[in-house]
Amino acid sequence: MQMKVWLVIGIIAFGVAMCGVISANMFMLMMIGEINRKREDGKQISYIGFTPGKTLEIFAEYRRLYPNGKLHIYSRGMFAIGVIGLGVVAVLYLVFGDG
Repeated sequence: MQMKVWLVIGIIAFGVAMCGVISANMFMLMMIGEINRKREDGKQISYIGFTPGKTLEIFAEYRRLYPNGKLHIYSRGMFAIGVIGLGVVAVLYLVFGDG
């Protein structure tokens, strides 16, 4: 009976993690849209393909263009929620998993 409770908690934590990661990506796409609004047509940032360097460039450019903007904070916060949710799932699997 108790194992089922931990399974439900794990499923909820996984759902929270996925919502966090998807929301972080949505905020990233919103930042790209805001940056592209201020750039010329030939110099816009592509919505496809994310590398660590490109992500850092997007964050730096967004902070430069929008010093009072909050999207970069929301994106990092949601990513942190996603990582915490996956951490909870990992701990529950290590403690209560069959492996």
